[in-house]
Amino acid sequence: MQIDLLKESLLGHWETTAGVLQCELQFGSRLVYVQHPSNEPPQRRLATAQQGVQAAWDDIPQALAFAERLCVPGMRKAWQLYAQGLLSCPPLEVYSIHFQINSPYPSYTISQNPDFDWETSLTVEDEQGQVHRLSLAEYEPGEDFWLSVRRLGVGQFQSDT
Repeated sequence: MQIDLLKESLLGHWETTAGVLQCELQFGSRLVYVQHPSNEPPQRRLATAQQGVQAAWDDIPQALAFAERLCVPGMRKAWQLYAQGLLSCPPLEVYSIHFQINSPYPSYTISQNPDFDWETSLTVEDEQGQVHRLSLAEYEPGEDFWLSVRRLGVGQFQSDT
């Protein structure tokens, strides 16, 4: 998907903290937030963010892979099943990309994928060749599960959580 912050209409625009305003834009099901000083129009910061937003967007699969490594073992098991093609969608999803006023690096807000069915049970074969039922519900994270991952460069991330 082509991301153009300068041509897209703002979905929202509000003050986040004293002296800082935030622009909200939507591309598909994802949101992009760009902060700017309240004493300046948003165009300059939108233009700055535009220089890196496509790369950040294109790096979403790698950000999710990094987030998977931060998760508890149960969540990693769900990711392994997805990687093996046993599940139709990944357990996590990027909800938004943030360009904060105090950082040159964008960050991703990541949580449970609403399309992932934690009620699914699978028939799997273990290392000894034994077949058994595996319920994904036992791996489901808590209700308020969120991760923040900062993109430092192509395929380079750090946890902000």
